[in-house]
Amino acid sequence: MCRKGLQERQNAVIIIKKDEKRKNKKGRIKKKMDIKKLYIRKAEPADIPTLQALIKGLAAYEKRPQDMTGTKEQLHYWLFERKIAAALIAEYDGAAAGYALYYPVFGSFAAAGKVHLEDLFLKENFRGCGFGRYFLARTAEAVLAEGYTEMEWSCLDWNRASIDFYKKLEAKQETGRVYFAFDKQGLKTAAAWR
Repeated sequence: MCRKGLQERQNAVIIIKKDEKRKNKKGRIKKKMDIKKLYIRKAEPADIPTLQALIKGLAAYEKRPQDMTGTKEQLHYWLFERKIAAALIAEYDGAAAGYALYYPVFGSFAAAGKVHLEDLFLKENFRGCGFGRYFLARTAEAVLAEGYTEMEWSCLDWNRASIDFYKKLEAKQETGRVYFAFDKQGLKTAAAWR
């Protein structure tokens, strides 16, 4: 009986060691994380410094750190005074792990309120362990609870990891549209047309 118990414990140790030594796509050893320790909550005004740091993390990941020019004051104004967008914070063991930021859009053909997911970001050490799927699911849950009918987002064309992730989740890739934008100067120029 003792020998069997010892063998079971040894087998359990071997399984734990295998899980702990799971490698990510870059070949680095990644520890197993407990999804029960991941807490998703609505951002509050006191979270502005955390949000700004996470947004800087996304800008760096997207190879565009120079584009992150938003100040804490601007984030506070647009998120909590104008309330133009909503943000969720993902925390692991009480520390910031990521964020999601979304805002309403209106589909005129369906006369339906939808959401554009502007950002969904997890710090690198929280990727590859199921947190992305869980975070996206909780974001979808929040969007539905707010009464919206759909959620759309875009992804940089070079970001194969994210594209593969979204395809694995069976998200539909929109086709048949070309997106355009005016920057601030372009908007001013357009407003001056007569």
